[in-house]
This record gives sequence, C-alpha cells and structure tokens, in this order.
Amino acid sequence: MISRRRFIQSSLASALVAPNLIASSLDGPRKLRIAAIGVGNQGFRNIKGMQSEDMVALCDVDSGFLAKGSQMFPEAKTFQDFRIMLRELRGEIDAVAISTPDHTHFPAAIMALGMGKHVFLEKPMAHSVAEVRMLMAEAENNGVVTQMGNQGHAFEGTRLIREWYEAGLIGEVREVAAWTNRPVNGVGFISEQMEYAAPSPVPGSLDWDLWVGPVTDAPEFSKGMYAPRDWRGWWKFGMGGLGDIGCHTLDSPFWALDLEIPHKVEVEVEHVNPIFTPPGSVVKFHCRQRGTGEVVPVSWYEGPRMPAKPGFFGEDELDKRGGLMIVGSEGIIYHPSLRPNSPRLYPKLLWRDFRKNPSLRPEKKYPRIKGGHIQEWIRACKGEGPTPGSSFDYAGQLSEMIVLGTLAIRTGQDIDYDAEEMKITNNPEADALLRTEARPGFRTQDLVG
Repeated sequence: MISRRRFIQSSLASALVAPNLIASSLDGPRKLRIAAIGVGNQGFRNIKGMQSEDMVALCDVDSGFLAKGSQMFPEAKTFQDFRIMLRELRGEIDAVAISTPDHTHFPAAIMALGMGKHVFLEKPMAHSVAEVRMLMAEAENNGVVTQMGNQGHAFEGTRLIREWYEAGLIGEVREVAAWTNRPVNGVGFISEQMEYAAPSPVPGSLDWDLWVGPVTDAPEFSKGMYAPRDWRGWWKFGMGGLGDIGCHTLDSPFWALDLEIPHKVEVEVEHVNPIFTPPGSVVKFHCRQRGTGEVVPVSWYEGPRMPAKPGFFGEDELDKRGGLMIVGSEGIIYHPSLRPNSPRLYPKLLWRDFRKNPSLRPEKKYPRIKGGHIQEWIRACKGEGPTPGSSFDYAGQLSEMIVLGTLAIRTGQDIDYDAEEMKITNNPEADALLRTEARPGFRTQDLVG
C-alpha cells in the first residue's frame, strides 16, 4: 500500500517527468484519441467539452444515453461494458474519460490506468480510501496524466482565494466553514430511506447488472430509486451530500491553506442510517497545514443545517444553497453556492477598500487556466501544458478527506486517523470500510494485467 510520505514524494516527481513522457507518446500535434465511459447527465456535459478531440468510443450501461452521445459523435464505436471496450480498443485510444456513478469510478479507472491511458475521472475519485490510494499509485507507476472532475479547481476564484489568503487580507485563519442544502429533491437525491425499495422491472434500455458493477449484495432494481440519477444517497453506490459537493466546496480551502489529510474527524448526526445518508449531518475535520503544522478546523454542514452567520457579515445573509467561509482574525473570504465563481471579502469595509485601492490587490502569482479543467487535462495529455491542478496526486488527498467524512456520518462516530498507516484507531466499523470488496469480474486482479 502506498504510504502518505510516498504520496508527497511521487507527486513532486510526476510533476517533473510526466509532460516529457506524454509529449513523446503522442508524437506530434494530432488530436487526442478518447474513449468515454458514462455519457449521460454529467458524462454528456463532459464529452461536449471534448469535441475538439477524436472521440473513438462511447460506453454506457443505458442504451438511451448511448444513443444521445452517438448523435454528437456518430463515428465513435459504442459499448455497454467498459471492460470489453478497453480490451478491444487498447491500441486505438490515448485517454479515457470516466463519468459514472461513484461506485464504478475505481474499476473503470484502474483498468484504464493499468493500460497506460491518461484518465479524466469524475469526483470523488473512488468509493473507499484503499481505492483512492491504488489509483494514485497506478497513475504514478504508469506516468500518465490524470484529472479529477472538480471543475472549480480551474476557476480563477480558486486562485484568488489562495492569493488573498497568502497576502494576509483576512489575518490569521481561525476556521473554515462550508455547507450545502443537499440532500434535496431534484438533484439526484430522494427522501431518506431506511430500507431498500421493492423491486420493479428493469427498463429495456438498462443493463442493471453492469450498472451495479463491483457492488456486492446490491439491491434489486427499483424504478426511481437508484439509476440513473438517484444513487447518491445510497451508501452502496454514492456518498451523499459530502461526496457530491465536498470535492467542489472544500477544494479551494484544502488547496489554498495547503492542508493535510485530517488526523481527526468529529461528527454530529441525528441518527445512523446503515444504507442511506441521513440529513443534517455536521462534520468537523481537523487538518494540519503543511509547513507550520498548525491545525485548522474545517466544518462541513449538510441540509438543513447551516453555520452561524459571523458578525463580519453585518446585515447580509449566508446563501442557503451552500457556500464557503474562510474565517480569519481580520475578515472572511466568502463565496456563495458550491464553487468559487465569485469570491469576496467581509466585512464590507474591507471589500470596499480592496476594490478601490489597487495597492491592496496581491499579484496574480498562480497561472489562470485557459478553457477550463477539461482543456487543461487535454493539453497536458498532449504534452502542451503542465500537470493538471487536480491530478490524482492532489485530488487523491482531497478525496481521502471526503471519504473519511462519509465514514464518520455512516457510523455516527468520530474518527482518529493515522494517514501514514491508513488506519482508523478508534472506530473499528469505519476502519473496516477503508477497504471494499468487489464482485468477481470487477476485482483489481480481473482488470489489471
């Protein structure tokens, strides 16, 4: 198992060597040959962003989504089983884009990485800490370009937040608070469930066995309960509001403050639900800053819970949909909603002075990303740009924090965590969930080699 220390060493090394390896692999400026796994909903949005390249193949367990994707890329070969696609087209593709539900992120990605393909993978990277670390190790071993789909990491707002923090505009950081109104209806969530739903006929367009993929002891198909959108709240398939939104909203403070994987996670839950994420959870991560070793508390609130409004806000209110606050001794960096589209400063006087006085604005020391996170990945795959900002060496650490938070919610107990040993020392139930078993056909040994 790859250790925490090796993570840091390998990330520095890969940032130096990967672009040279990639440039020689493509031999010139031709288009990137991509195979997409999962082309419905978010997957469809992702492949739209890849139209500049050569989409060689499309794969989806739902033939309806596959047909829609084929309208955009009529020349692409189509498959329902990603394993068949990757084996048949191994020599015809350079990169793989994976936009499936959380539970199938790992098997698709580990197989693609094992073949030496560059990988774009939706967030969070995987369903367990062991899976996250195996993906990091496989990406490093094969010298490929990776990118996790937390789109906001490529936003200018993420860079502004780090530049403002490093310029000392809010003084000494005291805490971080982030929140979401999810789980809510209409965005892939349903009302809380205490038991699996009664089975119903599987639609003719859907291969349910392939949709379940690696999951053991999965429930039978039930209309409107799992596929295609309502899987996020079920622990078998998703990771609730934290797994959905945490990789977006917690990304900018994790990067800007240069935080480590938390060594302690505290949780407040009204009750424990063994199969479905409950509403109203509050998770507090205790993360050390690299370099200083100072501990920064990072609190996460799920709907309908919200953090208290700080005095710096005056009459203004927090956005009820979600948001982020980095709270310092002299002020607050704040952005509403799930991504840092429009960060600002509080109190209002600080924001007014900042906007009127150019001398208060720090230098733009972090490069801005042209075209967004997908184009950033494509350029790196072609050897035309640096390692992407949310490559697995970084995104794996963020994903590991997210997974730990979901385990605290899932068990209803606090977590003391030894990241070096990948061991939860005080919560045996959560410790057992750091690793997952897969069904035959989807085990790592079935996919890599």
